[in-house]
Amino acid sequence: MGAIVYGTGENRFHLEDRMLAHVKTITLMKLRRNESFSVTLRDTSTERGRVTLWLHPSIPLQFSFDSDETFEMDRPLLEDLMHGANGGEVTVRPEASELA
Repeated sequence: MGAIVYGTGENRFHLEDRMLAHVKTITLMKLRRNESFSVTLRDTSTERGRVTLWLHPSIPLQFSFDSDETFEMDRPLLEDLMHGANGGEVTVRPEASELA
């Protein structure tokens, strides 16, 4: 299980590595174009509830993977995530990784 490290490194939000790879891909595409958006995911610090992160090119962001395995991108999942990002908010659901 990898993590999104948000801001100065104190905030870590854990995701399964495969989903993290997909979130990383769409995040880099958006931020490369200076397009900000939000990502909503489960709050792993409490194991319940959710947290929304505002992703902007000026905010430090790191993707930390537990595995060195690379993942083949799942086109339907990427399209689903990008559709949300283009609308302003990506909602990461555990079941979203099972689209294909």
